[in-house]
Amino acid sequence: MPDWAWYLLLIPAGFIAGIVNTIAGGGSFLTLPALMFLCGLEPKIANGTNRVAILLSTVTASATFHRHGHIDHKLVTRLVLPTVIGVPVGALLAVYLPADAFRPVFGAIFLAMAVLLIFRPTLLTDTEREPPKSILAEVALFFAIGVYVGFIQAGMGILLLLGISIFHARELVGANAVKNVMGFVLTLIALIVFVVYGQVKWIPGLIMAIGNTLGGYFGAKLAIKKGSRLIFAFLIVVMIATGLKLLWPYK
Repeated sequence: MPDWAWYLLLIPAGFIAGIVNTIAGGGSFLTLPALMFLCGLEPKIANGTNRVAILLSTVTASATFHRHGHIDHKLVTRLVLPTVIGVPVGALLAVYLPADAFRPVFGAIFLAMAVLLIFRPTLLTDTEREPPKSILAEVALFFAIGVYVGFIQAGMGILLLLGISIFHARELVGANAVKNVMGFVLTLIALIVFVVYGQVKWIPGLIMAIGNTLGGYFGAKLAIKKGSRLIFAFLIVVMIATGLKLLWPYK
């Protein structure tokens, strides 16, 4: 098979990842191996290149949620500011630290949160509950999420959706819409850092973006149509898979 034919396989990989990222998160665990094995990219270059496709999928997903009136722009502004501050920190850590740094810790956190939500689903689904009122805790959490997003990216949507739902009780469809808009802003900032440090390959990134963009659109439509039940189920499955992947990465 010629080299360009391998690149075309990035499109279906990106499509599936776009749907997964839009509804929950963790699609990068499909696209990162695809970039490394199909295109021969080193892990750090794949990590930067992956942001190109994610950026474009969050655009289509956010536009779809916006057309259906699900985006709370005030909440986006409130939460994106502390998160944005953390992204360059995480991106610089990714440039200078080994790719596996902190992965076991994050993996254990994902698994613990999945178990907690299985036994207490109302933490996400009960819109009548009284959420925490600590602004300091909210800022600290979203700054930490920003560091994670800049460092790894994979699982970004899961953490954003959890953070939004913990501090702002609302339907998961609305929280998911906010998550996707924040994902666009955060991915853009991280991508700029990786471009500056020469860790982006544009051709595979843009080819994968074709699939990601379509996946972002269909994922948003699916989330709107099926509602909170689909998002919650998707979230639990992806959290467990993400935690296991971070704890036992493929070598």
